[in-house]
Amino acid sequence: MKTRGEKQYVKMPAFAARLYDMLTNVKGVNKSFEEIADFIGTRLQEGRLLDAGTGPGRLIIEISKLNPGIDLYGLDISPAMLAIARKNIRTIKEIDLRIGNITKTGFADNFFDCIVSTGSFYNWDEPVDGLNEIYRILKPGKTAYIFDSQRDYNKQQLKHRLTENLSGYSFFRRKISAFFLRKQLTMTYSIPEIKDIIDHTRFSKSYAIHEIELGNLPIFVRMELTKG
Repeated sequence: MKTRGEKQYVKMPAFAARLYDMLTNVKGVNKSFEEIADFIGTRLQEGRLLDAGTGPGRLIIEISKLNPGIDLYGLDISPAMLAIARKNIRTIKEIDLRIGNITKTGFADNFFDCIVSTGSFYNWDEPVDGLNEIYRILKPGKTAYIFDSQRDYNKQQLKHRLTENLSGYSFFRRKISAFFLRKQLTMTYSIPEIKDIIDHTRFSKSYAIHEIELGNLPIFVRMELTKG
């Protein structure tokens, strides 16, 4: 089966994971993590939360700062990326980090009070199966929040905002960061495609999709998926 990116992440070497961590450690991305953590904090103060596709762990660190009462779990498909996450969280409270695929997480049924995923949904090879697995491990009545880029964005507005976000960085850093973002945007889904995926899952009767800005960039959606 052709991969949307999962196979590359599984095999990602350590130097590539370090490069990814460096290139995404910019003010716009960091601001987006702070905004998501603040949003989650208005909806959950205690219980278990899973960050699916946790990457270098920066979102889960922000959530921990704002909500020390939450039991935090991180899941990622890349051993190299989780190695960086473990280094990044070493000064934070204990966080349960695990290697795993979103389609087969290994968690028990009805385990989490909240699940969040940021910028990984477009890479899932089997998004329907991934969302059904989220449904299985989410507690009844609870909501998963999937933040991802979407293809129906204003290109001129993005160009202007991206220039603002990368001002002050070196020429190399600006060019490489912009390149990787635009590469992501060639792979991401349109809103109708996102709706079609969700409509084929167990969340089909209980979801909402909101167009939002994160980190000053007008390219995102927030999927709110509630388990009935």
